[in-house]
Amino acid sequence: MNGQSFITRISRKSLRICERCRLTSVRHQMNIFLGALMFLTRIPVGKQYAFRSEDLPRSILYFPIVGLLIGLLGGLVLFGAELFVPPVVAVLLCMGVTVAVTGALHEDGLADAADGLIGGLERQQRLEIMKDSRLGSYGAVVLWFSLTAKLFLLAALLEQGVFTAVCALVVAHGLGRAATVTLLFSHQYVRTDESKASPFGNTVALKEFVAALLAPILLSFALLGSKAVLILIVAAATTWAAGIYFHKKIGGITGDCLGAANQLVELVCYLSLVVRLPPAIA
Repeated sequence: MNGQSFITRISRKSLRICERCRLTSVRHQMNIFLGALMFLTRIPVGKQYAFRSEDLPRSILYFPIVGLLIGLLGGLVLFGAELFVPPVVAVLLCMGVTVAVTGALHEDGLADAADGLIGGLERQQRLEIMKDSRLGSYGAVVLWFSLTAKLFLLAALLEQGVFTAVCALVVAHGLGRAATVTLLFSHQYVRTDESKASPFGNTVALKEFVAALLAPILLSFALLGSKAVLILIVAAATTWAAGIYFHKKIGGITGDCLGAANQLVELVCYLSLVVRLPPAIA
C-alpha cells in the first residue's frame, strides 16, 4: 500500500512538472511572438514582453503571422470604411492604417534600397547610400509608384467585392513577410555594423524557414482557393528575382532589401488577382 502511494505521489509530481514545462514553453513562444510584433509594428506590447537577445533571431518564425494580422487589420478598416465612404477613400484609409501600424518600416526600406541600388555605382557606395536616412530621387519615385500602384490595385480588387479585397490584404501581407524570411534564409546578410535587421542576419535554420512559411501558404489556399496557386508562384518568383538582383548589386541582403522585397511581393500579389488571364490559361 505504501509502495502504491509512493508511486502515485511520484506520478502526480511528474504530471505537475510536465504541465509547468508546457506552460513555460507556451509563455516562451508567446514572448518570441511579441518580439516579432514589437519589431515589425508600432503596437505597444508593454510589460508582457521580456527582452532576451538570444530570442530575437527566433522571432522570424512569427514574421508571416504578424503580416497576416496587419493585413487583417487593414482589411477590417477597409470593410468598415467602405460602408460609409467612396471606395478609393476606403482604400486610402486602409493603406494609412497599415503604414501607421508598421511605422512605414517597409516603405522606408523600399525607398532606401531604390536610392542605393539604382543610384550607387559600386557595392560600397550602394551600402553607404542605403544607410543615409535622406530620401533621394530614385527612392521618392519608387515609393510614389509603389503607393500609387497599391491604391489602384486595391481599388480594383474592391470592385470585385469587399471580401476579395480583404482576403487579398491578409494573404499579401503574410506573403510579403514570408519573402523576408526566405531571403534571410537563402542570402548572406552583408552589413557588418550594427543595424536594426542585423540580429536576424545569417541565423535562420531550415526548420524555422519551413515552419514560417506554413501559415501564409495554408491561409492563402483557405481564403483564395485555386487562385492561391498563381499568387504563390508569382510571390516566389518575385522573391527569387529580388534575391538575385540584391546579390548582383551588393553580394547579399540588408534590412532595406528586405523591406523592398516585402513591398514588391505585396504588390505582385494584388496584381495577380486583378490580371485577366486568357480563358485557356484561366
